[in-house]
Amino acid sequence: MNEQDTQLPWDTIEDVEVDETPPTSTVSPYVTIQKSTSAWTIPLMCAGIALIACCLLIPSADENRRLAYEGIKLKADLEQLERQVSTNDEFLKRVADDPTLAERLAQRQMKMVREGTAVLELKSQPLRSGSPFQLVTLPPPAELPPYRAVGGTFAQMCRQPKAQLYFIGSGLLMLAIGVVLGHGNLEGSAPSEPYLVHR
Repeated sequence: MNEQDTQLPWDTIEDVEVDETPPTSTVSPYVTIQKSTSAWTIPLMCAGIALIACCLLIPSADENRRLAYEGIKLKADLEQLERQVSTNDEFLKRVADDPTLAERLAQRQMKMVREGTAVLELKSQPLRSGSPFQLVTLPPPAELPPYRAVGGTFAQMCRQPKAQLYFIGSGLLMLAIGVVLGHGNLEGSAPSEPYLVHR
């Protein structure tokens, strides 16, 4: 056996000089900032949000206005009922305290006339029934003008369910296009002027 056949694997390892100097940084002190140059991203997103907001807010505002209108109408009815209650209370007190009024009301209801008196008939006024409630009945409150929704053609379209569906779909499509345009532009845009970073 010769010497080459008896060499072991670690006998062939050679000593290698290791460079202990720290590696130099290859990072440039200049940082490039990429800017989005898309002119359609923000306008499309704003238009989509505005369209969706119109479809949601206009019907809600109309409902609030209609509720306020109904509240005004109910308030007028309540005031009329309160006046009617106070008038009825006053009438009942006068009937209880005034015997002459009670007698006249009884004669009126029973359609009787005292001896020596007669009923004066007026042609201009129709004959009333003998019920005493007509004497204290107050007229109803004045009618409010009919409710009218505020807005133009676009607001009328936003109140229709089918048009709302189309508008909301268009708004979501605008939002998606704006997001896609902005994202694609950030990836493919050319770097702008470098800025020096102080460390």
